[in-house]
Amino acid sequence: MVARSIGSSERGAALLIVITLVLMLGAISAAVAIASRTETLLAAGFRQGRETAYAAEGAVALAVRELASISEWNAVLTGAVTASFTDGAAIGTKTLFGGEPVTLCCGRPSATDDVQQRAFGGRDWGDDTPQWQIFAWGPVARWLPAGRIDSALYVTVWVADDGEDGDRNPFADSNGILLVHGQARGPAGSRRILEAAIRRQTIGEPAAPGPGVHVLTWQEIRW
Repeated sequence: MVARSIGSSERGAALLIVITLVLMLGAISAAVAIASRTETLLAAGFRQGRETAYAAEGAVALAVRELASISEWNAVLTGAVTASFTDGAAIGTKTLFGGEPVTLCCGRPSATDDVQQRAFGGRDWGDDTPQWQIFAWGPVARWLPAGRIDSALYVTVWVADDGEDGDRNPFADSNGILLVHGQARGPAGSRRILEAAIRRQTIGEPAAPGPGVHVLTWQEIRW
């Protein structure tokens, strides 16, 4: 029996097949890694988005509860009275999680000025145009005793007079209706916004679902 030697052309073809298989396996591994990474990022983004939305809802709900306990809303509309949930003075720059700076109040540029220009679509009611006052602000982690909430989110709530009350005074409540604007901010610039309108319960009226106020509108918006 005569042994047949392998020619250089056959060795070259075998090497080419091996290289092709290695490249294919590498491409498949890279695709799997990218898909896995993408799914992880999408899942993390979804969780952060839902957490931020819940934080905005919670902030507005807490503010509404405090507003219901305040017998006279004019002091709130002038900024003289704020919520019990605050993070020091509203004036100045706050450093959010991740090192992002934000100026809550007042003047330009500030979050309050941004709300003034854009809340409720920037609608103008003339002399009745709402003048937004910061009411509550602080980290979500401080809603409960230390260690109870693990969150990097920061929430802010503003309030304003109802622009349709017709009293030509945005610093006085004449119809028992307030506008509430809440924002939750998270890492990497994530933000969710909620706007609501509430009305104080009147004597003889059926019990409100909340503590002394009726929620007239409640909606998440996007800027």
